[in-house]
Amino acid sequence: MKHHYLNCLFFFLTVHYAVAQKMTFSEINRRDNQDMYFEILGKFGTDILVYKSISREHELSRYDAEMKQVSTVKLDYLPERIFNIDFINYPTYCYLIYQHQRNGIVYCNAVKVDQEGKAVGAVRLLDTTRIGFFADNKIYTTTFSEDKKKLLIYKKHVKNDNLTIVTKLFDADLNQIDSTHQFLQFDDRKEVYSDIYVDNEGTVVYAKEKKKTSNDNTSDLELWLHQPGAMEFEHTQVSLQKKYIEEASIKIDNLNRQYIVNSFYYSSRRGSIEGLFTTIVKKESLQLPRAAFNPFSDSLRSTINSSDQYKFVFDNLTTRNIVVKKTGGFFIAAEDFYSETRSFNNAWNRNYYNNFPNTTMNDFYLYNPYFYGYRPWSSFNGDQSTRYYYDDIVILSIDSSLKLVWNNIIHKKQYDVDNDNFLSYSIINAGGEVHFLFIEKDRQKHILSNQGILPGGEINRYPTLRSTENGIEFMPRLGKQVGARVMIMPFIQRGKIGFARIDF
Repeated sequence: MKHHYLNCLFFFLTVHYAVAQKMTFSEINRRDNQDMYFEILGKFGTDILVYKSISREHELSRYDAEMKQVSTVKLDYLPERIFNIDFINYPTYCYLIYQHQRNGIVYCNAVKVDQEGKAVGAVRLLDTTRIGFFADNKIYTTTFSEDKKKLLIYKKHVKNDNLTIVTKLFDADLNQIDSTHQFLQFDDRKEVYSDIYVDNEGTVVYAKEKKKTSNDNTSDLELWLHQPGAMEFEHTQVSLQKKYIEEASIKIDNLNRQYIVNSFYYSSRRGSIEGLFTTIVKKESLQLPRAAFNPFSDSLRSTINSSDQYKFVFDNLTTRNIVVKKTGGFFIAAEDFYSETRSFNNAWNRNYYNNFPNTTMNDFYLYNPYFYGYRPWSSFNGDQSTRYYYDDIVILSIDSSLKLVWNNIIHKKQYDVDNDNFLSYSIINAGGEVHFLFIEKDRQKHILSNQGILPGGEINRYPTLRSTENGIEFMPRLGKQVGARVMIMPFIQRGKIGFARIDF
């Protein structure tokens, strides 16, 4: 009888959790139209902070726990013409790191902002670069360590077949603690350099790929590291065992002091994807990397929904998220994604994108810093039309010995023309389960599908999330997890942008 009571209680709690999701919508602000740029910064105290850029004006809006807009502060200390801005969030403040140009000089500045949206102290100059009249002024990239105690800005410059890489490392108070300059011979047809990352100890890391010809896949892989205070970069060669890869992604495992590099691999120079390649480089044994090639099974190949032929069904996969486990293993989520572009009077031309510069960004809740960000409606090119396809999500679990333990697929099929704001997915890491949220259309209404992956690879399908109001269109891939079971997700209603709080 006692066991029966406990089983009933467990069942009740499980069902209660499954239906206990709550959605709270912000009021619609008339100024927040579809041409507004925005970024959800996160939770500060009990409030949510959102950056907005409207007609070259910059402001921070603060929402309370019920998503009522408490205040809006104009960022008058920012120059009007900013062409890039990044945010690094802490519990009670954040840094705004931005770039602007004046008289042929690009400035990279930082300002500390409190939870009220007000500047704390003076604007800090981090670096400057003089550029030519026709040069690209988007120079600096910002990244940070998982614990946010190390901040890194870097720039890459190519001239006369030479590549210059400059990095500047700062502590959490924006005091510079290290810098590097690399001058490398560079062949842009055969060489690819990854984004640059920094670990909790301040070590800078990136990958270098080489091809035999410009049309081939990568046949040579190196990992480059620089520790604070060292005179030069170290690098190690990773054996590909006469196989080929493309666009390696790096994930830093700070707990186990190692770097995880993943890519899909091919057996021939211009073949089709056959599986997942993984190498792990330990910090203390840099020259002894471990590597493995995990082929995809025929059962997985036959399960994925794809418009391509059986042999090519994995060729559109793009790595989206990597979640590291305490044991040294990880699971990886990849999405079946491609697009087709047509200029006037031309046939459709398929394009493949893998422009997720930091999909494995080190942030506590593993939010989704998506490649395109939000696309204002006025930003589309009127001379061409683009179709976007975001289909199945393939999830793979790899253990510390680099063995593929399990795989599974979350099925979805999404398509739109000239607008991908409502496509793809976001994740919320609930500890013992990772939820995947994406749009499904039900009689032309947008509903949120919620499917969770358990540690053993099983999929939980939860009740869909629906709005009680008509005309709500969610943008899942721009959602951000701001608490253990809380996500802020943008939406559009009657041409205006609002924000919904989802409590799981």
